[in-house]
Amino acid sequence: MELQKRKQKNDLNLFLNDYYNLIVLFVLILILALSYFLFLSPKLKSTTAIMRDGIESQKRLFHEQERKLRDLQTVKRIYDEITPADLSKFNSVLPDAYVKERLFGELEEIIVRQGFILNSISLIGGEEKLSTSAPMPTMVSDSGGEALVNVGQISISLEVSAIDYAGLKQLLRILETNSRIFDIKSITFSFASNNAKLEMVTYYYKPLN
Repeated sequence: MELQKRKQKNDLNLFLNDYYNLIVLFVLILILALSYFLFLSPKLKSTTAIMRDGIESQKRLFHEQERKLRDLQTVKRIYDEITPADLSKFNSVLPDAYVKERLFGELEEIIVRQGFILNSISLIGGEEKLSTSAPMPTMVSDSGGEALVNVGQISISLEVSAIDYAGLKQLLRILETNSRIFDIKSITFSFASNNAKLEMVTYYYKPLN
C-alpha cells in the first residue's frame, strides 16, 4: 500500500515536471480570462458607452449649430432684402431709442394740428439704460397680450381741451393709424367743459447687446 502511494506521488511529480510549462500557461490564461470577464470587459463596455454617448452628443450639437447657422443666414438674407424705406417705417413703429422731448413734440403736433389745446402731458418710463447682459427675448403676459422683455414702455397721460365728442373720435383715429404704436388704456371725456383725458402707452425697442 505504501509502495503504491509512493508510486502515485512519483507519477504526479513526473507529470508536473513534464507538463509544468503547460500548466503554468493554462493557469495564466485562466487568470487573464477571469480578469477580462470580471473587470476589463465591464469597464470596456462602460467606457465604450460613454464614448458613444459623447460622440452622439457632439453630433447633435453640431447639427443644432448647423441649423442655427442656416437660420441666421436666412435672417440675414431677408434683412438684406429689406429696403431702407421699409426699415425707416419699422423704426418709426418701434424705435430703438426714445427721446421724451421728441415724443412730446410729436403728440403736441398731432393735437394742435386738429385745433385742440394741449393742457398737460405726462410721460413716465423710458429712463432705463440698455442692458449689456440682457437675456434672450422671452414672452410675458400683460393684460391678456404678449410682449418681448426687450420692449420698453412709456406711459402717457394727456389732458386736452377745446375738443368735442366728434373731435375726440377723430383724435383716436389719428392715434390708432399713427405709424408709432399707441395703446389707449382709458378715456375720460367731459361734455360740459369739452375736456378729455387720455391714458395710453407707447413702446420702444431695447436692443440686446
